[in-house]
This record gives sequence, structure tokens and C-alpha cells, in this order.
Amino acid sequence: MFYGFRQRRVRAMVALVSVGLLTMMLFVSAKFYTANASNSASTPDYTWKQLKVGGGGYITGMALHPTVAGLIYIRTDVGGAYKLGPNDTWQQLITASAVPNPTPNDYSVESLAVSASNAQTLYLAVGNDLNSQNGRILKSTNQGQSFTDSGQRWTMGGNADYRQGGERLAVDPHNDNVVYFGSRTEGLWVSTDGAQTWSQVSTSSVPVGTNSGTPAGDKFVLFDPNSGTTNGKTNRIYVGVAGLGVYLSNDAGATWSNVVPVSSTQFPFSASMASDGTLYVGINATSGAGAVEKYVPATNVATVISPSTGANDYEVAADPHNSQRVIVGSGGFTGGNLWRTTNGGSSWDTLENSVSSSTIPWIASTNESDYLSSALITFDPFVADKLWFPQGTGVWYSTDNTGSTIHWNFYSKGIEEVVANDLIAAPGDAPISNIFDRQGFYHADVDSYPAQTLVDNTFWGGTSLDYSGGHPGTIVTIQVKNNYYPSLTGRGATSTDGGKTWKLFGSTPDNNVGGNIAISATDTNNLVWLPSTGNFGQGNSPYYSTDGGQSWHQSTGIVDPKDSHWLFWWGSKRALTSDKVNNAFYAITFSPSNSQAGSFYTSTDGGKTFVEASNSPACEQNGDCHVFGQIHAAPGEAGHVWSSGAKDGLWYTTNAGQTPWTKVPNVQEARSFGFGKALPGSSYPAIYLYGKANGDSAFGIYRSADQGATWSLLSAAPLGIYDQVNVTTGDMNRAGRVYVGFSGNGFAYGDDQNIDPSATPTPTPTPLPLPWQHQDIGVTGKAGSASYHKGIFSVSGSGADIGGTADSFQYVYQPFSGDGTIIARVDGLQNTDPWAKAGVMIRESLNENACFADVLVTPGKGTVFERRSTPGSTAVSTAGSKGSAPYWVKLTRAKNTFTAYVSNNGTGWKKVGSTTLTMSQSAYIGLAVTAHNTSKLNTAKLSKVSLSITYNSVKVRGQ
Repeated sequence: MFYGFRQRRVRAMVALVSVGLLTMMLFVSAKFYTANASNSASTPDYTWKQLKVGGGGYITGMALHPTVAGLIYIRTDVGGAYKLGPNDTWQQLITASAVPNPTPNDYSVESLAVSASNAQTLYLAVGNDLNSQNGRILKSTNQGQSFTDSGQRWTMGGNADYRQGGERLAVDPHNDNVVYFGSRTEGLWVSTDGAQTWSQVSTSSVPVGTNSGTPAGDKFVLFDPNSGTTNGKTNRIYVGVAGLGVYLSNDAGATWSNVVPVSSTQFPFSASMASDGTLYVGINATSGAGAVEKYVPATNVATVISPSTGANDYEVAADPHNSQRVIVGSGGFTGGNLWRTTNGGSSWDTLENSVSSSTIPWIASTNESDYLSSALITFDPFVADKLWFPQGTGVWYSTDNTGSTIHWNFYSKGIEEVVANDLIAAPGDAPISNIFDRQGFYHADVDSYPAQTLVDNTFWGGTSLDYSGGHPGTIVTIQVKNNYYPSLTGRGATSTDGGKTWKLFGSTPDNNVGGNIAISATDTNNLVWLPSTGNFGQGNSPYYSTDGGQSWHQSTGIVDPKDSHWLFWWGSKRALTSDKVNNAFYAITFSPSNSQAGSFYTSTDGGKTFVEASNSPACEQNGDCHVFGQIHAAPGEAGHVWSSGAKDGLWYTTNAGQTPWTKVPNVQEARSFGFGKALPGSSYPAIYLYGKANGDSAFGIYRSADQGATWSLLSAAPLGIYDQVNVTTGDMNRAGRVYVGFSGNGFAYGDDQNIDPSATPTPTPTPLPLPWQHQDIGVTGKAGSASYHKGIFSVSGSGADIGGTADSFQYVYQPFSGDGTIIARVDGLQNTDPWAKAGVMIRESLNENACFADVLVTPGKGTVFERRSTPGSTAVSTAGSKGSAPYWVKLTRAKNTFTAYVSNNGTGWKKVGSTTLTMSQSAYIGLAVTAHNTSKLNTAKLSKVSLSITYNSVKVRGQ
């Protein structure tokens, strides 16, 4: 199927699949906005703003009030409805405070209508579910400040095919109480009491309408205001009926007749009435050619006046100031698809287009002039020769329509309708976004419109971003060509300057349709790409590259790749991430059965092979994890991976799944989340979440400053927007800032007013220098952490002890082979227990029961030399001197002989003991810290760390 210029906007709630599959996909019936329950934690003082993009989405309809100049409304397919406000700025009307019983489907607006006799009245038909009667008509009596709902329901498809063109809603221009609605599947409806109650017009008078594919039904309703009245109702009414024609009533709806018949493969799509009462109709075709017809009611004659014989769809606009002038467009207005007649259709001139934008610069730098996908064209009733053009990226207008070229001006300030797919704000970098249709943006200033799209000026949908934990200025993105279906293709690009400029990958994997991308923290040429598909029920295995995307190879080890990432337009889904400290990559597949656990995989060889971890978080299709599930690695924390399972809650591991995952107890539902800079007084990255927490019944945006122990509600509807959220993440440069990406309303960002952004921050420890890594070993109770600043390692570890048959502690390490020596000064450690420990270690593996040797300092028991001879055996220890921190420790390995030393000055060393261990030559050497208390963290400072490693008679020294 070719969507070309009329591409359906992609968002998680809509899929181009059969009706049977739609029932399987989602999914979720939930309340999205209420005043949250009183048990929610105290709400920080947040202010919210729009992260400016400007337009970017399909404006599917427009209503210009016929008697009040400048009173203009627009509707969109996934971004709500807007009213033109002061300073040429559009204002969103679909907000949580204005709409009763709000649900995200309200943002797909099927139709809108104004009342010629009452400028305060506005109607919106909202909904997007072709499988059930969940659509509704909202009425406002104050120009959209608030709405009411009669309770009547219809099948609606505000983001389905045929959402553009003529309006299904129409208000009698002489009687504000009479309202008509042409539905997709239930026929024509009328209200005579201002939409309080509705009744169906007999289908024997006005049929339901039929067509192949997505139902168009009764596509438009149009009154002739100059046709007189009967009993206070306008006489002449037109209704476009799919597969049949244009039905006319000349007696205020009492009787109807088909005056513009069409074939079964055609349907009336748009209509415009000239000042002399002539009706111009744009007729679309599901196959074959469409047409433009002219109907003259005085003679009851319809005439084909098509400007082209090949087009299959048309929009028409009759000039209210010149009854002989009509402008007609087809699909995308480029390539000779825009015409003008000045003699009522006897002859046509083909027009060219040009575009400009004085306020939103990025649109003029794109190739939008190659598309100009149309929704509607209409003349301004007050300004002569002003033509309005709502379309695929926003609103345009032209004030010079007499020449051979129409000069379109972008007029979309305040409209924010992009489908958000991803956003990152890496350390030291500005935020970067990914969106459908127009790639995404580098946001140099969050309060200004971007200068250009992300990679180049072409039409691609960005689906995923990642930055290298060790080199955050290196960023990768992947994109999908989402305006053609099912002929999908993908591409990717790398930036080495924080997202300002980009270079396309040299190649793509065999499967390359969107999905998720990850980049190594230690090697910026090492990438992993998990592609998605356009086919429900089909996922892919990852691919890896070791040369920056010049070549790709399929990864091995994931046994159920079909359950990884099914559909590229599921903007929330994140099934792949990279560790932000070491060279590990992580992937997850969901359980398609009733088994709660998914399958969590790790790769430590650059993505070449993935190995299923011993433990996995809950991630099941029945819990919507296949749509909303995400995994993210915590910045600066090796082995710390968090997973949202949608209805299965929020989970985390501190050792890459070696031990059972921890379920966050106060989160009932988790859909999207991310990390930001640690808040004042905290060392762990702040966590931002879209879900339900603290027992609240409604979705909201939450924040945790203490590794998920407690949660604060930031907003139930940022900026009043209650749309579905695809992206929730923090900013690694500004504490307290959160970004929220909607599935049709762009991005919002919020700042905590209690955190001063201008204050000079306390120097933040940097991540560990390469090749150092860190992670918790064993079950520690509380998650450990590690950082480095000016030669000092700060290591926080919990855990019961190092010793016995299994260990639990925080380990800062690097792999090594051969013989070696490690020296460190333990500058200080906390007295979480007299047997809390900090020092140096050599360990055969990262398993909790591994063979090891160490020499450690305690706060109350002096120094100790410990070792375990074989995996799982009981460790033994030898007491050293009674010294306490600051104290020096040294551990050497010579083949299988391990020797421990201590010193009070780093020069005169005292031997504590020596032992023989049969340990593999390949091992791990580093710093170990335990609290000897699973409910506390022992933070130790270690400096003067040095390594001396000898392998194959070659000696290497370093820190």
C-alpha cells in the first residue's frame, strides 16, 4: 500500500493492521487524568513549558468563522485542536481542565464546526478507534475554554484514512440548535437541541456509504446559507456519501436525493460553495481516477470539470469574492498538482509553489516543498485573495494567488504536533530529539524554534538516540522512512560534536526498520542496532558494528528475537540499551504467554553474542510490555539496568541480572522513564517516570531522588496535556529538569523552582576513567556506586560481608591477565559496622562465590588479608596490623602466589601473609568496599591507586 502524500501519522494507539489484530495490540483502557489521590507524595514546585518545535504534524481541517474575522480553529490527527490566539499564536484547546472525562484518543479530531449565528459555539468530533463506538462530540459555548459531552458515541477515526477534506460536522447557519454529523459507519445524525440528544437520519434517505478499505461513510455535511429557511431551519443541505454520491435536501432535511452520483470506487471527499450557490465537489477514488464536479442547484445539473485525468483525490476551494474562481489541489500540491480556474472550470492553469517561514526556521530548510501533503484549501471570507492551506507539517497561507506561483507562508506558532519518539540530554550536550516525519532536532535553546532538522533536510522518522557513556559527545540515531508503507527502509547517523552535525552510517543491516540503537561507553565505533518491523508479531535479532556503522553483522544468542520490538511506530518501546560505564550491551524480550518474566540478555563482547542472564524482570505481553516496555542503564553505574514492564511495574538490577531483580514497591505501572542529573543531596541519578505510583489511580509524571525508594508527583498533565507519553527523561546537565514527549503533542519540559540553575554547582565526580568499571557483587541490599575526581575514587558499597561462601560488596575493577600488583591508600571509610571494609582485591570472576584474595582496612578491627581457594568454598582470613584509615594496602600476584602488605606511609611495607590459589590467568583487579550491613552504604575514599601488571614478560604500569 502506498500512502505517499497522505501518510497516516504513526503513534502507539494506531496500527496499520487488520481489524482482528487491532484487538490484540492494546491493550489499555485507563483513566488518564484526575486529581490524584491524597496518598501521593508531596508535589515539587514545577513550571512547565513547551520544548519548541513549531508545527511538525498533520493539520487535517480548519474552520474560519463566517461572521467574525480572525476567529479560526484547526484540528489535527494526533495533536488535538487549536484556536488562533493573540500574537499570531495558536492555542491548544484539548486540555485536562477543559474536557470532561479525558482520554488520549481525544487528540485525534475527526471533525470540527462553528456556528454562524453564535460565535461562542464550537463542536469537535474526537476519537480514533474503528473497532468500537468510543468516539464522541464535544461542545463548547465559550470558544473552546470548556466542553461538554452528551454521552452519545460513534465510530471515529481521527487518525485514520480520509481524515482530511470536508467536515463531517456542520451547524445550521440560521439555527444554532441544529447540528449534523456524518459518521463513518453509522450514517448521518442530527441534533435539534444543540447536541444534547442525537437521532439517526433514516438510512433509506441518506445511506451509510460504502467503500473499500478504511470506511469513509458520510464524509461531509455542508449548508447553503443563502437557500432560505423552513421552520427556522436552512433549506439546502449537502451530504457526501461514499460509493454513492452527494445527497441534497432542499427542505431542511425532510427529504433527500442523490444529485451528484459517483461510482462504487469513488466518494465525495471535499466540497466548497461559491457565492452564487454553485457547489464544487472534490471526488476521491479508492481505485482509478477521482474527479472535480460542479453542481448548479438552479438547473439540478452536475458537470465534470476535472483539471487532470490522472489524479485520484481532490480538495476544492471556491473564492467567496469571485464565484468563477476556484483553486483545486490533489494529494501533494507539488509536481503540477495545483490548479486554478477563473471561469468556473471551463479551463485551468497549473500552478507552482514556493515556501517561506519568518518565525520557524527549520521548515524552510527541509524539502517540504517536494511534498506539501494537503488536507484542505479554503479562502478567507474577509481578506480578499487570502488562501489558507492546513497540511502535513502545519498551517500555511498565501495572499497572492493570481500569478503562476503560489507563495506559501508558514503560520504555525504555538502548534506542537510532532510524534515524540526519543530525547537525550547527555552530559555537556544540549537536548536532542527524535520525532516521526522530520527526524528530530538539536535544541540549542529550548525556548527557541530549531534552525534545522537533525541529520539533513529529508523526510525520515527518528526512532532512537543513544550517547556513549564514556564519550558523551558521540551520539547515534536511527531513522525509518515512515511515509511509505509497507515499503519501509532505515538508516542511521553519528555525531561527534554533541549532535550539532551528523554523518550517515556507511551501511545498514539487512533488517533496518527503526527500532533501537546503542553505543558503547568505551569504544565509540562499537554500535548495536535492534531493528523493528512494520509487521505485528515479528521482531528481529540485533546487529553489531565495530567500525562505526561501516559494516554490520547479526548478533547471536537471543533465542526469541521475534519478541523483541514488533512495530516501529510504537514510540515508547526500548528493548536495547548500553551500559554507561563499561562495554556491555543489554537487550530484553517480552513473554508472549502468561509467564510474567521476560528474558534479559547481556553482551560483553560488543554485541557479537548475547547471553541470557540468570534473572530477568517481569515483561509480558498481557501486561503491555510489548508496547510500552523499556530498559535503560543508569548513567555512571556499571551493571545498573532499570526496566519498565508497563502493568508489570518498574524493576532494577545492580549487577546486570546476576541476582534477582528488585521490583520498585511504590510503582504500580511504568510506561516510560529515564535518568537525569542527581538532585542536590543525592549521588544517584534522578529517575523520571510516566506511570502510576503511590497508589494513584491516574497516570502522571513522577520523580525519585533516592533510587526509586520514594516518588513525587510532578504533574498529572503537563501543560494540561493528557496525551499518551512516549518519552520521559531528565537532563544530565541541569538537576530537576524533566522532558516529556507525547505521542502527538511534541515535547514539554519542566523545571523544579526550588533548584537554582544559576548556582555554582559542587564539583561533580566524573565517571570512572577507562578501563575502570564497577558493579555490585552478590546481593547487597542497597545499590552501590563509584566515581572519580582528581585522583580519588569514591566507592559506596552495601552488603553483608566479604567472606564466608559468598560475597556482597561494591567492586571497582578492570580485567587483567598475568602477574600484577595493586596499591591504594584507604583515605577513609564509614563506620557502618566495625567490620566494614575497604581495600584492594584480585578476583577470578564477578560471581559472588568466586575465588579471590584481598587486603582490606576496617574502621574497628584493623587490617585483614582474606582469600577463597575455590568457588563456593569458605573464605579464610589473617589479621594484619591494628592500623586504621588513612592506611596503605598492597596485593601482589606472582603466578598462583598472592601476597598481602600494609603500610602507614606507602614506603615501609609490612607483609600480612601469603597464599597459593589456583586462579585463572584472566582475572579482575581492583577496589572492594562493603558495609557489613545490608541496610546501609559504606562510602570509602581511596587514592594513590596504582597498578603494575606483567604479562608474557611485558610490564605495564598505570592507574
